[in-house]
Amino acid sequence: MYDDSDANRRESATAAASAPSQEDGDGAPSRPPLHSVAEIERRLSSLPQFRGVRFATLTGRDDDATKQQVMADFADGATPVLVATTVIEVGVDVPQASCIVIFDADRYGLSQLHQLRGRVGRGGTDSWAFLISRAEDGSPAQQRLQVIQGTLDGAQIAQADLEFRGAGDVLGDAQSGGKSGLKLLRVVKDAKIIADARERAGRLLADDPDLSGEVELAGAVLDFTRGNETFLTSS
Repeated sequence: MYDDSDANRRESATAAASAPSQEDGDGAPSRPPLHSVAEIERRLSSLPQFRGVRFATLTGRDDDATKQQVMADFADGATPVLVATTVIEVGVDVPQASCIVIFDADRYGLSQLHQLRGRVGRGGTDSWAFLISRAEDGSPAQQRLQVIQGTLDGAQIAQADLEFRGAGDVLGDAQSGGKSGLKLLRVVKDAKIIADARERAGRLLADDPDLSGEVELAGAVLDFTRGNETFLTSS
């Protein structure tokens, strides 16, 4: 399994899992190159234990007709092994699929790993998910993988994912990482407060959609929608 973003670069990446990290121009160690669909398919199909086994490949650059045919062949067992990018992350339901190997697992977020792992075992049979990683001991990437290893609970994984990535700017446009614009609230630890505030806001808007009875609040909302949220204050 491989990340399909920036596919042109990744498809041409060297696939040697044991290759040491190289250094970039300023002497800092760079991350090892990502595995590619084409290279892994070539390596696997050349192994004697896979002699006579049909392989299929699938990437986001394939046209719709190709995608449909590849998935149909995989679903009916004509091609028992599918080497794919994250194009199969959601919307794929092949009940008999029982094993998934995710290369470069340390490059994925927790929610994405959980989604990928959910592609197997959907028919109720025993299933396995192998996460191949070159993350260093004690690194945040390794800690993320330990979360996936320790639980199948999607709610726990989502909360851990939020803690690892950071809340982002919940009041603005940032989606992950960085510092939050919430000065006093922490999204994970103060989830109950945020849920209560949302419920109260919903009731207020239901009773007074135009906020005609809440002049100061209406002004604050207007400031926020105009991009002047730095001037918002609380008491």
